Amino acid sequence: MAALSFCLAAHPAQAQTWPAKPVRVIMSYAGGSEPLVRLVNQKVSESLGQPLILDIQPGANGSIGNSMVARAAPDGYTLLSANATMVVRKFLVKDVPWDPVTDFTPIRQLFDAIAAISAHPSGPSTVAEMIETGKRSPGKLSYGTTGIGSVYHMAGELMQLQTGAQFLHVPYKGSPQSLTDLAAGRIPLVFAIATSTDPFVKSGKAKYVAVFHRSRLTSLPDVPTVRESLPGFPLVPIWGAYFGPAGLPRPIVQRFHDEVSKAMTAPDVSALFEKAGLVPGDPRPEHLAAKMKEDIASVARFVKAAGIQPE
Repeated sequence: MAALSFCLAAHPAQAQTWPAKPVRVIMSYAGGSEPLVRLVNQKVSESLGQPLILDIQPGANGSIGNSMVARAAPDGYTLLSANATMVVRKFLVKDVPWDPVTDFTPIRQLFDAIAAISAHPSGPSTVAEMIETGKRSPGKLSYGTTGIGSVYHMAGELMQLQTGAQFLHVPYKGSPQSLTDLAAGRIPLVFAIATSTDPFVKSGKAKYVAVFHRSRLTSLPDVPTVRESLPGFPLVPIWGAYFGPAGLPRPIVQRFHDEVSKAMTAPDVSALFEKAGLVPGDPRPEHLAAKMKEDIASVARFVKAAGIQPE
């Protein structure tokens, strides 16, 4: 009984002294939001009085980094910066070694983003052209994503199932690599965050085909939505957020949440959000957990209706 009482009392005491040493933040994806994560981490570090060390581990489409945090001690010294792929992967990949709901503690959403289909200047210009090519020459048209089990992979699979077209999926370690190959003409299509694609479009090395959104973006008014060609096509969940291992003490969750929220109000952070074309995430503590469950239920419905089986 004395031992049990000690264990129950350990978490509050630990939380009061946190952080007493550097905090490792594992980022399980690579892409255009990295500068934002680094800046927010820097602000939080300054406020906490301890370094936040960013460790980028995008291997296996985030599964490696996610696994590292899922296995970590819930003491607040190993945290996770992850994206929406963590709620999609289990529907496309067998034997995922972690569960997005039970193995992590949601802390705070950082951003929402818009995904886009982009093409090499010589590639398809419209979704209709993509579909026509995919039907006429099955498997000839390839598209790059951040990997098997990513939200972009899911979008490609659903697009094929809805239209009967067949594309060749080419998984990459991250969007920078796929977009570099797109610009070089080594691949005709890439599904990625629109803001990651923007520099390539502005330099004339790529073009937008469509965006995965309810309506056209004010920043890209001439780029149609996928739904304009494929009515009812599901929205692709694209967000970034902070998590801890399961069982992270509530006081640590609350403090890190509040420090991130404060950092996001800094003028230079707000400017970087605008520059990156990202939307600040909902600040409510309960929002992230609810959003994840909603996304999982939504993806499960689409996957079941489409008959997609994990590979």
